[in-house]
Amino acid sequence: MILQKYIPADLPEVIRTARASALKDLGVSAEDWKALAEAVMALSDFYVKHPEKSSPWDETWAQIAYVAYYMPLNWWRLCGVVGRGQELNYFDGFEHYVDFGSGLGSLGFAFDQAGIGFKSGLAVERSREAVYLHRQLAQASMTPIDWQSNVKSGQIKAKTLGVFSYSFTELKALPEWVQACDGLLIVEPSTKDDARRLQAVRGDLLASGWHVWGPCTHAAPCPLLTHGERDWCHDRFQWSQPDWLKKIEARMPIKNGTLPCSWLMVRRDPPPPRDSTVARMTGDLQEFKGFAKQLICRGADREFVAWQKKDFKKGYPEIGRGDLVRVKKDLPMKAQELRPSLAADVARLN
Repeated sequence: MILQKYIPADLPEVIRTARASALKDLGVSAEDWKALAEAVMALSDFYVKHPEKSSPWDETWAQIAYVAYYMPLNWWRLCGVVGRGQELNYFDGFEHYVDFGSGLGSLGFAFDQAGIGFKSGLAVERSREAVYLHRQLAQASMTPIDWQSNVKSGQIKAKTLGVFSYSFTELKALPEWVQACDGLLIVEPSTKDDARRLQAVRGDLLASGWHVWGPCTHAAPCPLLTHGERDWCHDRFQWSQPDWLKKIEARMPIKNGTLPCSWLMVRRDPPPPRDSTVARMTGDLQEFKGFAKQLICRGADREFVAWQKKDFKKGYPEIGRGDLVRVKKDLPMKAQELRPSLAADVARLN
């Protein structure tokens, strides 16, 4: 297993301190593993029973669950997404961001972790409880942050990145103000429905003049959307959990051995000219008798890389879902399967 290099080993000290202080104000210790696990399970059960309802920010147990568990978990996941964007130089040129449905500000903390500073950040959040907790946690933010319950197109400054982190899933469509933005970053759950909806939005944005920067290495129709209904595009970050998180998860059935999500990055300006040999792995390695294969995306066709056991007797190449790869030109193909004979034929980048 190759650990995703953008996933930090633990929360930064400033966030750990702010997290512990916020939990203390909520009446629980940051090391009361049983109480924290019970709060997380209560929130999880709420979402299972009431999937149509808004987040119960007014409940103390929900606030505990968000601060203790979900905010850090989302931060790690978003560190991975922001890292993917840095590989593409996606964030270059942006001076402001608007975080719609900002919650406790996990994305802003991910920007801080990556060393990406903005002239201003606008956190759009209706919950007073969420805003109060976000203010406590964000005291050391690199970017000056303001909070509002809504935003209008006239407030969007030039060079603004619009951000939706697990908030687009609650909307019927993108709000009008995004048309005033110069870029959009959308991060969604890795579920089939959410990911396929995001793939469809990708097509709509391309049709209206936006340019896709990632995760796609091309602007062709999404093959996982157009070639049937069983596939969906999502990323998966490998990581090593810190001990304190393991102690919470040891007391509940929820486990996060990996950090999956679906994401999309578009801008008004096109990306730099693409190297036609670069593609992205969009599936996990599947092993069969005598061979292994993995879904790859480099255009409108649904394709696999198929490694033959006879050529890889010491083991198949370790390439994660979501990783960029370089594909050797004129690689043999049979029935929509690329057939490498050497590890260098389909090589993981970075």
